[in-house]
This record gives sequence, structure tokens and C-alpha cells, in this order.
Amino acid sequence: MLTKHLLICFFLPGLLILEASGQQQPENPGFEFWEEIGYGPDTLEPVDWNSLKTSDGGDMINDVIPVTWERTTDAHSGMYAVRLFNEPILTLVAPGTLTNGRVHAAIDPADAYVFTIDSLAEFNTPFFDKPDSLTVWAKFFPVENDVAHVIAILHTDTARIADPAQTNWSAVANIDIPEQLNEWTRLSAPFEYLTTDTPEYILFAMYAGDAQNSLVGSVLYLDDFGLIYYNTEVHERVSQDYSFYVSGDELIFYPGSSNITEPVNLEILDLTGRTVIRRHLNQAGTARISLELLPGVYIGRIETATYTGSQKFVRR
Repeated sequence: MLTKHLLICFFLPGLLILEASGQQQPENPGFEFWEEIGYGPDTLEPVDWNSLKTSDGGDMINDVIPVTWERTTDAHSGMYAVRLFNEPILTLVAPGTLTNGRVHAAIDPADAYVFTIDSLAEFNTPFFDKPDSLTVWAKFFPVENDVAHVIAILHTDTARIADPAQTNWSAVANIDIPEQLNEWTRLSAPFEYLTTDTPEYILFAMYAGDAQNSLVGSVLYLDDFGLIYYNTEVHERVSQDYSFYVSGDELIFYPGSSNITEPVNLEILDLTGRTVIRRHLNQAGTARISLELLPGVYIGRIETATYTGSQKFVRR
């Protein structure tokens, strides 16, 4: 989990919108809207998302920090997406970054972090729901063994990323991207709830390199962020008697008597949130999938046009 180091940090005073179900989602999740930030019309940030150029380091530091992001028309949906890329800065590497807190920039990468300022509206995102998982569409072109990361934390009071002590954290979802993704790919991670407290804020951090070990030239594309809630009205239209179980070297998805009659997207995730199996089922009914998983606990997730659900199972 990326909670120990970030090279230089990120910023986004992200507000939230409410879906018809009343559940909160990030604002401008598809990066369709952009604005100037004081460096002219060629340096735009996505509205409600910010970069290294808006850190707390002041004009002198922000002027010399390189631009590590850009608007791109190579989008998963809509007109635009964001493209993050790692750039050299003196003897260090500045990873392409965005966030919805504020960047605390530091010469020593171990001292840098992203943080929420609860007393300043432009540097916090009020958030009171408890989503089940974080999703995003991504493409990634790493240099050598570089790793990209997308993190969301729910928290009370003030909080920051990175923070080994996880001070005021209520939950965390962490998506690691360790390999090249040539096509737009949907990635997801469950929120791990650390306390039973109702959160007050949500803080995002995403970057195109692996913290202090980021490599110049790695490129990450992001689009269409989302927060998944399993207990919504649309979900309750379907009885949840489906099941996942393992028989020999096969994973069996059994829909039971539920009225799932649509094509199904099926994902198997390990407990870190990494997708290990992904299948599209064109027809409803029992499905048998060849299984190559180490022993452990996994999460089976299904998604149709009208339903999303998940269930844990054990591979012995």
C-alpha cells in the first residue's frame, strides 16, 4: 500500500455532487472541465482537481516545479481525460500528480504529502457516505518497473497522504498499477474500513510513478472516477442469493433464483483490491471459470446494467 512516501504531493479542492440515490460522487470525475491557474492558457488544471503547481510552497517553488499533467482527447468517455507523466527536477523526479487536498512540497521527498485543510473550503471535500469501492478507468505506460497509484481515504478532521500512522483515517482504497495497460481498463479497489466513525472528508491522491522511485517517462491516463455503493435501490431489485464457490480448479458463479437476465461483467479481486480475473458473460446462468489462484480469500464482484454486487469466497 502506498502510505509511506510520495515524491512531491498533489492538490484538488474537490466538491461533490449527489446522485439521484443521494450518494456522493467526486465532482468532475471525467475531467471534462478545465481552468487556468495563473500560468496562462497553456497551463490548465481540471476543475476541482489540482497539481504540483498549486502546492503550499509559494510562488518561487511553484514556478520551478515542472508541469506533469495535461488535458488529452484520448479519453475513455466524453471529450477529455487527464494524462500524467513523470518529469525530472534537478536530481529528483516529480511524478505526474493530482489530488483534492493541498500539496505540501518538500526538497526531501520523504517529507512531502497531500493533506486536507478542514478550515479552508478550497482544500477540503466534505464527505459523509461509506462507499464500498473506488473505480477508475486507466491506461499506463511505465518505464521499466515503475508503478502508478490511485488512493482515496475517508477521514475526520485533518489528514494526509502519505501517513504511516493513518491519523484520522476512517477507510482507505488503494489501486496499484504495476504493469502496462495499452487499452482503457477499468480498475477498482474496495474500501478497507479502519474505524466505525462516520467520515467527514474524502481525500484523493494519484500519480504516475512509484513515490521516491518514480522514473522519468512513465505515463498514466485517468478518466471516469466513481464510487460504488452496493446497498442502493437499484441493487435491491435483485435478490442476493447468487454465490461464488470453488470446485477443484474451477470457480463457479451460480446466480441462484435471482432475476439477473442481462450480460454480466465479473471480476475477482484479492484483498488488496487488485483484479486477478476479469470475464464478460454474455448470457445469464451458471458460469465455470478456470482458476489459477493461490490459496486465500478473494472478492467476487458482478456488474450488470442495473445491478452491482460482491461476495467473498475462499480458495483453499
